[in-house]
Amino acid sequence: MTNKIRCLIIDDDPSARAITKSLIAQDDRLECIGECEGSTEGALSITKNKPDLVFLDLMMPGLDGYEVLEVIEYNPKIIVVTSSEDYKSDTLSHLISGYIYKPVKNLELFKEAVDTAIKKDLN
Repeated sequence: MTNKIRCLIIDDDPSARAITKSLIAQDDRLECIGECEGSTEGALSITKNKPDLVFLDLMMPGLDGYEVLEVIEYNPKIIVVTSSEDYKSDTLSHLISGYIYKPVKNLELFKEAVDTAIKKDLN
């Protein structure tokens, strides 16, 4: 595949970022264009780099994941990477293309979330 899906990781947990980056590397459709440890840095990176897909932690210091969604003007596909089950009640959930629960270790579940995000664009 010549046109890979450009991915950005935004997560304050270094081990979670490393796992997500490893899973991205195992999926031939994807390429990681960057990773951010903070939400403000992540929002700026989304605006600057315009990724196709963002793996976004919801619970971070400073802006949380939902606040990142509120401040960005560019709208990539968003896969939430979370350990919380409270995400679906938020009013911004329509901007989210998929969910993965931490710790993310299963490649098949990861690929299913990516498939869901990709297909959501076609509907």
